Parts: sequence; structure tokens; C-alpha cells
Amino acid sequence: MKAIRYHEFGEVDVLKYEDVPEPELGDDEVLVRVKAASLNHLDLRLRSGKSPRPVDLPHIGGVDIAGDVERTGKNVKDLAPGTRVVIDPTVKTPKGPMVIGVNFYGGFAEYVKVPAPNAVPIPDEVSYDDASALPICYVTAWYGLFDRGGLQQGETVLVHAAGSGTGSAAVQIAKEGGAFVIATAGSDEKLEKVRKLGADATINYNTADFSEEVKKITDNKGVDLIFDQIGASVWENNLKSLKMKGRLLLIGVVGGGQTTFNFGPVIVKDLSVLGVTVFNAPRGNLINVINLVSLGRLSPVIDKRFPLSEAAQAQKMLEDRSQFGKVILNP
Repeated sequence: MKAIRYHEFGEVDVLKYEDVPEPELGDDEVLVRVKAASLNHLDLRLRSGKSPRPVDLPHIGGVDIAGDVERTGKNVKDLAPGTRVVIDPTVKTPKGPMVIGVNFYGGFAEYVKVPAPNAVPIPDEVSYDDASALPICYVTAWYGLFDRGGLQQGETVLVHAAGSGTGSAAVQIAKEGGAFVIATAGSDEKLEKVRKLGADATINYNTADFSEEVKKITDNKGVDLIFDQIGASVWENNLKSLKMKGRLLLIGVVGGGQTTFNFGPVIVKDLSVLGVTVFNAPRGNLINVINLVSLGRLSPVIDKRFPLSEAAQAQKMLEDRSQFGKVILNP
């Protein structure tokens, strides 16, 4: 089969489109013919060797996968060949979660093998491309906002980097939960698209101090919940933007992973700072977002599709942050 594999860490030029052996199927596994695999910044960090989650080389990445069941192991009874599925990338083990596309070969290939319980059926009205956008971005948003953040109807949510795959998902899911959504992005073009997703107010973080804009939008009240994928560079302004008893969800650290921690505002305002790791989310979250997509209440945002052979160009697009929403590879 054809796959995108790298034998060393580095820039996008380490990605090789090459022939690799088809996976050997275990008794409790299914072989999936990949129809779509969406990209995440995790894929870039793994390829560059900068991720805290080390991978063995050579490696085939790809955490977000959708396709058809091709074959099943002899112990698999509830999945038939031809079943349309999306892959839950988290494999529960006694030592903790392991991840398809990280600890195992992933979906940047024509075929991938996964434990049978990780293959979640999708209805016909959900496309492969849309399904592949769900496991990381939409489950992160659902798990963060509801399970970790305890979002309640009528609360105000600030979503950072709303033009990203996870940010655009968080805007939609926060609106689905009945929130008033303030979204930030780095260009007016992206903000216009974010408003079409349902954001009630938008802020260009490159031309304005978002904490000052939040004060104006909320009449100095602040927000109940912040969905933050950026990290250190927005830490101080995040604390300024939260109201009393506000909650800060730490999703990612693209703006830095270390900062000076000022305990004062956290204590005085009775704030909660919560980490969010999608690989701890229950599988029910994935089923929830699949159902909402099938009902037309969530619409995965896909910017561009590339053939598998053009994975380097696709990853470069993500590195340049020129996309709005998700970037997809189609084998």
C-alpha cells in the first residue's frame, strides 16, 4: 500500500510517499480502507520531533481517520466489511491511553488497522471528510466546554484562534450549548467567516488588545469561560478577561508553554484553570458530535483537500496557519 512515512524528524521534506507493507490484522482488530484523514498540529509536532509524545521511527502519522471496514479479525462480530466508520484514536490500556497515529501507525496511508472498538460507525449522511474532522477538534471542544468547563446555557465564552479546526469547532459547540460567543482570530477575513459560524462578537487579536475589547463587549463583566489554544502569550490578558469564578480551559500552547504565574488574580477572583486533553475524553463525546453532524446542527469546516501524495504541501499549509478550519488528505 501507499503511505506517507518519515524516517527522521525534520521539516516537511522528511515526508516520503512510499510503498509500505499492508498491516497484519490481529484477531480483535479491523482493517480500514482510509477515505479521509484530517491534519492536526499534533502531526506537525510529531514530525518535527518537538512533541512530548515520542514516536518510533519510521512513522506513519494521522490521528483523525474515516473510511470503510475492509476486513475483520476472527473475534470481531459486530462490524461487517463495508461499514463506514470514523476512528476514535484513543486506545485504552492498563498503562494509560495510547494513540493511533502516535503510538501506532496512523491514517496517512491507504489502510490502517485499529482495535475493533475504536471503529465507530457513521451514518450515510455524514461524509468521510466531515467524519475525519471530528475526533480531535470537535471532541476536544465538546470535552473541554462541557465535561471540563461545565458550560451552562446563557454563559459567555471567549474562544481563541477561532479560525483553526478546533477553534471553529468550539464556536459551533458553544453556540449549540446556548452560550454567547466572543471569538478571536488574526485577520478580519477569518473573523467574517467565524461570524457565519455563529460567533456573537469577534476580535482581531493582531489589531486590538482582546482583554480591553472583552470589557467593552461584556460591559466590564468579563467572560465565564475561556477556550484557549494559545497559552503563554495570552495568559495575563486571559486572567483580565475572566469574571469572578471564571474558568480557563488550557487546550494548547502554540503561543508558548511557560509563563510567570501571578497567583493574585487567580485567588482574588476565585478562578479555575483546567487542562484539557482530548485523549482522556469518553467515546460518548465522539458519538455526540457524529449525531449532531448527521442532524445538521454541527458543520465541520474544511478549508482544502489534498491527495495523500501531497501531504507535505498540506502540512505546510497548516504550519503557515493560512487555513480556516480543517485540511484533509484523501488517499
